Amino acid sequence: MPKNVYHWILLAATIGTACTEQPASDQLASDEPAYLEAVSYRDVRIVDDFWGSKIHRSRVNGLRSVFAEVESSLANFAIAAGMRQGEHNQMMASDSDVYKMIQGVAHALHHESDAELEAFTDQLIDTIAAAQLPDGYLFTPHIAGDRTKRWTDINRDHELYCAGHLFEAAVAYYEVTGKRKLLDVAIRFADHIDSIFGPGKRQEAPGHQEIELALYALYQTTENEKYLRLATFFLDERGNPARVDTVPPAVDPYANTPLRWRHPFYRQDHLPVDRQYHARGHGVRAVYMYSAMADVEMETQSGRYLPALDSLWSDIVTKKMYVTAGIGTHEFRDEGFGSPYKLPNASAYSETCSGIGFTLWSNRMGLLLGQSKYADLVEYLLYNAAISSVSMEGDRFFYRNLLESDGAYQRRPWFNPACCPSNMVRFLPAIGSLVYAKDEQGIYVNQFIGNDANVLVKDQPVSLRMESQFPWEGNVSLYVNPKEAAFFDLRIRIPGWSRGNFLPGSNLYAYADTLANDQIFPSIVLNGAPLKDPIYTNGYLLIQRTWQPGDRISLSFPMEARPVVGHPEIEDTKGKVALVRGPLVYCLEEVDNPAYFRDKENHRIHYKTLESTFESDLLEGVVAVTTRATNAKNESLDLTYVPYHRWANRANGKMQVWARSE
Repeated sequence: MPKNVYHWILLAATIGTACTEQPASDQLASDEPAYLEAVSYRDVRIVDDFWGSKIHRSRVNGLRSVFAEVESSLANFAIAAGMRQGEHNQMMASDSDVYKMIQGVAHALHHESDAELEAFTDQLIDTIAAAQLPDGYLFTPHIAGDRTKRWTDINRDHELYCAGHLFEAAVAYYEVTGKRKLLDVAIRFADHIDSIFGPGKRQEAPGHQEIELALYALYQTTENEKYLRLATFFLDERGNPARVDTVPPAVDPYANTPLRWRHPFYRQDHLPVDRQYHARGHGVRAVYMYSAMADVEMETQSGRYLPALDSLWSDIVTKKMYVTAGIGTHEFRDEGFGSPYKLPNASAYSETCSGIGFTLWSNRMGLLLGQSKYADLVEYLLYNAAISSVSMEGDRFFYRNLLESDGAYQRRPWFNPACCPSNMVRFLPAIGSLVYAKDEQGIYVNQFIGNDANVLVKDQPVSLRMESQFPWEGNVSLYVNPKEAAFFDLRIRIPGWSRGNFLPGSNLYAYADTLANDQIFPSIVLNGAPLKDPIYTNGYLLIQRTWQPGDRISLSFPMEARPVVGHPEIEDTKGKVALVRGPLVYCLEEVDNPAYFRDKENHRIHYKTLESTFESDLLEGVVAVTTRATNAKNESLDLTYVPYHRWANRANGKMQVWARSE
């Protein structure tokens, strides 16, 4: 989009009326659209020690565990199909858990064949297809129950939410296996929905977003533009003043009084989406909606949603995000966004689903705008909030991800609702989609995850192999193998933490120390020789050359353990520090530090003396950070910090990320 047009849209959108919020940043127009193309996980095979083991365990342990736990939800489809007797006895969203697990199977089968899992899933798809009504409707609570309730309460019944997860599962299963039975089910249901909702039909927006981004995925696969139009309709119907309850709320959403659960703020229905500049309401609903807005913007390249998306992301990362990159608090009893800087550690919500959704939305923002800050946040999310939910064995989960625990909070195999376990098993095997992007000039390297990939650049096939020691050490090698010698750009993200900036684009957290540039900035070697006169743009190292088969780039990012402090407005971090190393946030666990937790209020951390050591026998091998703490009597204790994402994998005990400092 021409720069002047983008600026005009921003100006027009922010002039302000009585029902328009002000942008969260006055720098919105600094990010020009890039419209990068994602490189799908289907073109990336993960060969990474850290992530490969998680993907394997998710398939072997995680998927089988959640399928066993969801037996009642599976039975609902058989009841709806008339294959067995019984009553629907699950929550309204239970169909979605089954669909998410099917999507997880598809993603897992991309990495490794599993005949048993695939056969089970095929049988399940047969049952789902049998449950579908002749007109395409498919929602077991109403098919197996009272069919007169169809489409009577789309705010609470989750019909469209479940439909969205069906569409995503159907697309993934078709793309990986080539089997289209579930895709045909999804198309029939989508066509039915299109016959009910839209301009000149029913004009309503669902209570829980999901169908919007799923319709876009269905559009990409089928190339049927009516699905894109319907996705856009559901987005633009939000905040429609002709429909939305216009009675003012009793209190402002940033006040400390709970709102009604179904207030329009809760479901982001208070303003048209292109005039929402501050993140409000339920966190998962929000990031799913923002993802859909990014998808539609990527397709249309109209610029209409960009100012809102830019402002929403800025509002979250500068005022409403935990140091782990988790989002959501208990402030309004809605697991959503609280007041600016209101980020309590012990009552953090930081729901697993919101962490996953925030990861996927931030990746889309990077595709839209080509700025490395979005991939920086994706990295923090990947190694912290997004995977802290799942146990090392892959079969136990957190729903909430606290930053401080009294020892009573532990992972469980299942929840009611069960959205988080089923979300995790579809997320992990698809992380290959986060590694690369491309444009007409070349390739972007966004994440340092060991992989083999195939990317088409300027009609030239290029194979890539990445070897990575992340997150324990910062050594990365990238082998570039075009089929024939070819000129193209290669942009490699240089993380903010390796440039002395905890998270570019945000001042919510900052390093409490200073390091010399050679202690943090990477060394860069091309084919055995230091790269001369490196060029940096938008947070990326830019290499423009004619690439030859066998070219190799080696990077070494120094990983120093460092203290981080919170913004002065965050009450729960005042006088405290958190420790980070590279992309990892660390925590203290009682199992390693019993004496400290018996008297933690009287101890202060000495963060100026931090030592990092790889401990092969600790939590299956991690880099631990050690330091000391002293009390008022000048008595000292040795402390051991472990990566936050691996807490609660041993004995039950207390945990904290933030500790009082000297």
